[in-house]
Amino acid sequence: MHVAITGASSGIGAALARELARAGHAVTLVARRRALLEALATEIGPAAFVVEHDLADAGRATAWVGPTEAARGPIEALVNNAGMENTGPSHEADPAECRRLIDLNLTTPVLLTRHLLPAMRARRQGFFVNVASVAALVPLPRQTYYGGSKAGLAAFSESLRGELLGTGVHVLTVYPGPVKTAMGEAGWEGLGGRENLPKMPEGTPEVLARRIRRAMERRRARLVYPRFYVLSRLFPWFARWSVDRFAPRVPER
Repeated sequence: MHVAITGASSGIGAALARELARAGHAVTLVARRRALLEALATEIGPAAFVVEHDLADAGRATAWVGPTEAARGPIEALVNNAGMENTGPSHEADPAECRRLIDLNLTTPVLLTRHLLPAMRARRQGFFVNVASVAALVPLPRQTYYGGSKAGLAAFSESLRGELLGTGVHVLTVYPGPVKTAMGEAGWEGLGGRENLPKMPEGTPEVLARRIRRAMERRRARLVYPRFYVLSRLFPWFARWSVDRFAPRVPER
């Protein structure tokens, strides 16, 4: 299967590329940082194909698809993984950065899905994996734009899954909680630092990648990782109360 992975230069995307390549899939690696992509492609071998592209430019969201399919064949699975955070006081956020975040986290995944969906439906087979966040279920203070964008992606993904039942095209929605990545570390700092926050279960990109692969193989509807955060989906009222009650109030600058 030919799988295109956005945000593949590091973190969850890179771990998933390694995992899927080991399972015998061809992987197209899409991100801005060519040097990191090429290093990963060298590690993976011939199964990897590098595409340098700025996915936050929603006006060119799908520009890379045609050349990629001409070189490697139809994209049979798309992993919408690319994302960014801008943790901090909402009123201090740079409007241009907010727009870039929303385009990268939500607009581009929607446009890519719309672009690839007709061909997948015509073939009666295909796969979309949308990496949302537990923040889509229980948005955190100081992550208003991130939580809003991931909630939008999750709603889009869950709705699309129901619409495509019986078509041969499957949709998996992934809800990661805290995962040990560079973006995750920046998020902790933006929330006041680990030392000032309640200790919460945290996962690794490698374990998450393995669970995504298994969920794809089993055609599951959704995946929450670490499993502790399933409580956020089952008991959203309690999760919301816990965040409001125990999240520390970071002093304004």
